[in-house]
Amino acid sequence: MPQRFRVSLKVLFGLICSLLLASSGVVVVLSTNQVSNTGISNYRWEPTAASGTAWVHGWYDYGYNTSVASVWNGSTWLSQQYKLMTPGGASLDDLNLNYDSARSRFVLAALDVPGVQGTPNVWYGYSNSAGTTWVVSSIVLPATFSPAGWDYPSIGVDASGRIITGAVSFTTSGCPPSQATCPNGYYATISTDGSTFSSPALVTLGPSPGFGARSRVVATNNVFHAFVPTLNSNFQPTAINRWQSSDGRNWTGPSSIATFSAPSNNSPPGTTQIFYATLLAAQGYTNGLWSVAFQVNNGGFNNVEICTPDRGCGVVNPYGTDEFLAGTSVSGDSGYWVSYYTYTSAPRTLPLITKAIYFPHGQAGIGAVTNTGIDPTSWFLTAPSIARCPSTSCYAAGDFQTVASNPYAGASTPFIKQSSHIDDLFQSFLQDPQEPDPGTTFVPNTMWFPLGTDVSYLAAGAGPEQPGLPPGLTRGAPGVR
Repeated sequence: MPQRFRVSLKVLFGLICSLLLASSGVVVVLSTNQVSNTGISNYRWEPTAASGTAWVHGWYDYGYNTSVASVWNGSTWLSQQYKLMTPGGASLDDLNLNYDSARSRFVLAALDVPGVQGTPNVWYGYSNSAGTTWVVSSIVLPATFSPAGWDYPSIGVDASGRIITGAVSFTTSGCPPSQATCPNGYYATISTDGSTFSSPALVTLGPSPGFGARSRVVATNNVFHAFVPTLNSNFQPTAINRWQSSDGRNWTGPSSIATFSAPSNNSPPGTTQIFYATLLAAQGYTNGLWSVAFQVNNGGFNNVEICTPDRGCGVVNPYGTDEFLAGTSVSGDSGYWVSYYTYTSAPRTLPLITKAIYFPHGQAGIGAVTNTGIDPTSWFLTAPSIARCPSTSCYAAGDFQTVASNPYAGASTPFIKQSSHIDDLFQSFLQDPQEPDPGTTFVPNTMWFPLGTDVSYLAAGAGPEQPGLPPGLTRGAPGVR
């Protein structure tokens, strides 16, 4: 079949899906709140959110030089914020939160920071159901197993309470001359009792040059899924593959999620230089569903695409400007959320805004502009030697921005915004009620495709591709990983 005809069928498929999925209402921003309210004048980095019987947010705080958690008590953020550290007092970095519904407690996976040149371990921790006490209890992926430590930790819990933790192993052997360390496979470890974990099991070596770097693991009802990107020679993603396991030890795959043209690492020359964090985000839920989000080149701009097991893949809101730092989650009502930063208007007009889009089960997406007036020059300015941008200093809010949702079509979307303390972590609580449009919502023109579709044809040239740093060089000072 000629390529032109294949493309036409893909577009037709997307149009049919859009017609079949009728919208259910509007997204309403219930409130927007400041989370990091201690008054410390410093930078916040890489927010992550989780929901259970409470809402918990975590982030790396340069004022504390470690990861921090804060809890929503139903009307405000508790004044006490919890510094998350190892029992020996080492800082924790690259925090990833989730909720263990079987034990009614929050769980975390994070790296320790024994020093800029230290060898990280992956730690496991947990809290009570209210998120007001925290215990960082054990090393689950030890540096003694991985020659140069670990990176990109993530954690999930299935319906029976089995906990899966995944991370990328690094080595010092066989690396390019410019890299002291390089990735050598994606591994996972499982716990059935909530305290002891199995020996690391190889999920996949992953293709060169990423070798499993930037992967994420999630848990659903009774299956674990690992999403592994393929990186090109500029260390930008061009495909996502899925691996799965019923026991956390034996993994099968790959199954193609999507193939696409590489996005840009950062905003182009002549603009305020912003790091776009072209890593993927993924989340699962105990109802058996999962969602993975990433950036693709669509018409020369970075646009967010999500893929799910029941809907396939969709470029969530095709637009002639860049969208970045996407987060995604699965709700207990079998719907999906995705949020991201973008510009006020095309092509790249500052300040930034944030958008959130909700896909109710079996219906079309509905979205809202959740925040406006975000000045990225209040974010951390990373120098080229340790930064996400290889040739120039650029502003960054972190590598990940994890959103959370609950069984009631509600979500929490964290974001970094300027404040009297340089910047702070804020979040918006969102819901999909059945009520008239309050004037801030929009209907995204989502283009849907079957899982595994190659959407490289959507790309357009935008000058030379901007390279990202090799995975082994993303490790810088604590908090700038």
